[in-house]
Amino acid sequence: MSVTPCISQLNSNSFSENNRYFDSLNLVYKQKKLDTLFTYLATKRAFNGAILIAQSDTIFFQNVSGYTNFTTKEPLNLHASFEIGSMSKMFTAVSVLLLYEQGKIDVSKKVSDYIPDFPYSEITVHQLLCHRSGLPEYFSFAEKYHKNSSFPLTNDSLLLMLQKHKPKCSTEPDNEFEYNNTGYAVLASIVEKVSGMTFKHFLDTNIFEPLGMKETFLYQYGSQQEIMLGHKGNKKVYPRNFLSGVVGDKGVFSSVNDLYLWDKALFSGKIIKKQTLALACAPHNSDKNPCNNYGYGLHIGCTGNNQPLLYHGGLWNGNHSLFVHRPSDGTLIIILSNIYNKSFMWKSYNILHILDEL
Repeated sequence: MSVTPCISQLNSNSFSENNRYFDSLNLVYKQKKLDTLFTYLATKRAFNGAILIAQSDTIFFQNVSGYTNFTTKEPLNLHASFEIGSMSKMFTAVSVLLLYEQGKIDVSKKVSDYIPDFPYSEITVHQLLCHRSGLPEYFSFAEKYHKNSSFPLTNDSLLLMLQKHKPKCSTEPDNEFEYNNTGYAVLASIVEKVSGMTFKHFLDTNIFEPLGMKETFLYQYGSQQEIMLGHKGNKKVYPRNFLSGVVGDKGVFSSVNDLYLWDKALFSGKIIKKQTLALACAPHNSDKNPCNNYGYGLHIGCTGNNQPLLYHGGLWNGNHSLFVHRPSDGTLIIILSNIYNKSFMWKSYNILHILDEL
């Protein structure tokens, strides 16, 4: 006995088929527009690096342009590990939050509870995480006290420098937001003191290895490990100096593919619990606009229609990087470059506009 489907079923099936067809055309259209934007950056704005764009569990677009080294003309590929500069702060903040989940760190406690000789007795771990410590920026005083620049400044020597000289803070603790690299170097030292591991070992065993991030590592300046160097705008290699020895505020190398793994794991609750992640994503600076704020290791912004964005940029040793995550739909934008070039820094808005069309 044959059964004739009812009209509503036919219409439903037809709508589903048409919708799938429309979605596939829309995907091709958006990918072409993204490719046009990428070609413009590479050919007109001299972009040298890699881009990955994803939504939820799907990599939407990825491409690479240029060279690892402008002398040898060795081409870049999507597995290249770039120095991500201040994007490293994401990993430092999550390291602290892992220890927080284990009950080993209380973010409301003072830094001196974990580093007894820390000379700024009123500063808390929370204030370091959200840039409200008022600590002096080590870039501005390190050269004065570090007498032999042939040897790298390390986190331990930075702590000794702070203890011995106690350079003046720029403001009282918790007085205002002031982006600060010294604080994140101190956070890396707290992780070492509490965990009993080097910061590198902690990152390897708790984040990079469990997530399969085989192209990500903490580089220790002066080691024999081979790395891809950054470049100046004139394409000459950017010289590294003794400040590159400090980690926590910087120091991590990674690839677009590994940062995609990081994004998926972080925002799905695979690394830290979702209630802990909420601490990292909350705006902790009441004196700033909620759409121009900072959580723990993440800047907080908004799209044109006030959808939250979580992001971090990085700029160090001629490398330029950007990580943008939109929580509402899991959109991810990663841009890594090994040349100092502002050509892409505002293009995330163009990319979001393309993704939101139709």
